[in-house]
Amino acid sequence: MNSSKKTILVPTDFTEVADYALQHAVRVSSVVGENITLLHIVDSTEKIAEAKERMDRLAQESNDKYKILPSTIVIQGDIFVDIARFATELNSSMVIMGSHRIKSESTLNDSIALRVITSSKVPFITIQEPPINRRYDEIIFPVDFTAENVEKHSWISYFCDYYVSRFHLIKPNVTDPKLLAKVDMNMASARRYLDEKGARYYVYTVMGNKPYAEEVLEIAANIRADLIVIMTTKVGNKSTYIVEPHEQYIISNASYIPVMSINPL
Repeated sequence: MNSSKKTILVPTDFTEVADYALQHAVRVSSVVGENITLLHIVDSTEKIAEAKERMDRLAQESNDKYKILPSTIVIQGDIFVDIARFATELNSSMVIMGSHRIKSESTLNDSIALRVITSSKVPFITIQEPPINRRYDEIIFPVDFTAENVEKHSWISYFCDYYVSRFHLIKPNVTDPKLLAKVDMNMASARRYLDEKGARYYVYTVMGNKPYAEEVLEIAANIRADLIVIMTTKVGNKSTYIVEPHEQYIISNASYIPVMSINPL
């Protein structure tokens, strides 16, 4: 993860929320020292020339504002295929993408962000607002009973290498003995990673009075979290992923808190 060849990929459609994503990427780049690549995808070749002009202006504006000159890519393609493809081909450490807040359950499953997230091998950070803090100091790690949950623990090393982060491990209120045993196993794994890195962390068990996702977001808001890290769920033995309903809720309602979504290997 420390390779100097890595880049931060920022898909853009030139909207306000896409500009917020670029601001977040600048913030990460200033800490980890990685370059930024802007990607714009058009649906016809006739739009490429105009899009390239807009991308060149956007890159120059970034250089003027932030002293960072991003690389730019404009192609004709499909966002549900090509964002993930470029993320892999460019050796991206992460993709940072703006996501409009989803206001109703009827539109949740049609979210562009959710469909793009589940197509990528590279972690996604979705944002809805401009960055508030420069660093990821307070990081929320929801801990559930799924086997995939363990895989995100390797990112503890990333945040400890670049940030002096405090981790907040949040357990669901589970009464089923089998599920509780799995939660405790995942919690033990997370704590082992944290102890090995000498990181500071806190453990919470939610009350269970509300849906788990709502209680996670309440804790995140109370501690002024800088990032929430979640895992998607792998379907069978295929490289197909879904975002579970409680994770969808977190992504769409996190508001000012960025959410990192990681697809399991």
